[in-house]
Amino acid sequence: MKNLAFFVILLSLLSATLGNASAGPAVIYWDTVEGKAIRARMPVDADYWQLVPNFAVQMTQSYCSVASAITVLNSMPIKKPVDTTYAPYAYYTQINFFTPEVEKVISAKTVLAMGMTREEMAETLNQQGVKARSIAGDTLSEQDLRELLQKALGEDGQFVLANYLRASLGQVGGGHWSTLAAYDAQSDSVLILDVAKYKYPPAWVGIGTLREAIATLDSTSNKSRGLVLVTQ
Repeated sequence: MKNLAFFVILLSLLSATLGNASAGPAVIYWDTVEGKAIRARMPVDADYWQLVPNFAVQMTQSYCSVASAITVLNSMPIKKPVDTTYAPYAYYTQINFFTPEVEKVISAKTVLAMGMTREEMAETLNQQGVKARSIAGDTLSEQDLRELLQKALGEDGQFVLANYLRASLGQVGGGHWSTLAAYDAQSDSVLILDVAKYKYPPAWVGIGTLREAIATLDSTSNKSRGLVLVTQ
C-alpha cells in the first residue's frame, strides 16, 4: 500500500514536470537557442519584415511610446514630415512626432516626465493621418488575443503597439510600450520588438503571459493597459 502511494505521488510529480516542460518558458529571448529556433520559422508575411528597417530605439527612458509610434508610422506608406536633420528627406523622428495637433493631446514635456497612456497613444496617432484603435487588455480573453494577433501581425496593413507591465514578463521596470512583430503558432507566442534594446533584446512572449501583462492597471489613467491597432 505504501509502495502504491509512493508510486502515485511520483507519477503526479512527473506529470507536472512534463506539463511545465511542454508549455515551455513564458518569455524566450531572441538570442537564445530557443529564440533562434522560433525566428527560423518566422512567416514571410510577418510585420517584422516591415518594422525592422524602421525600428527606433527610444531616445529617453520615458519615450518608449514615441519610439514605438514612429517605428510603425515609418513602416506605413503614408505621407511623412520632413525633419531638419534629414531634410529634404521625409521621415518620422521622435522630435517631429510632436506636431501642434499632437501637443494638444499631450506635450513632449509630459511624455518626458510620465510617458503616455493607451488612449493618448491612439489619439496622438490619429493626429498623424492614420487610424488607431485602442483596446483595453482586460477586455480580451487569451483566445480573443490569439485570434486578433494571428490576423493583425500578418501582411494585412495593420500594425500593433502593446502597452504592458514589464514585471509580468519577469523584467525590470514598470509600464512599457513596444511594437509586436510576429506570431508563432507552434510556441503560441508573440515577438515583442523592445524599443529599449539597450535593456532587453526582442523576446517571444507566450499569449497567456502577454494577456496578463496588458490587462494590468495603468495608475496614470486608472484603466487597463492594452493594445493599439494602427491602419491607414
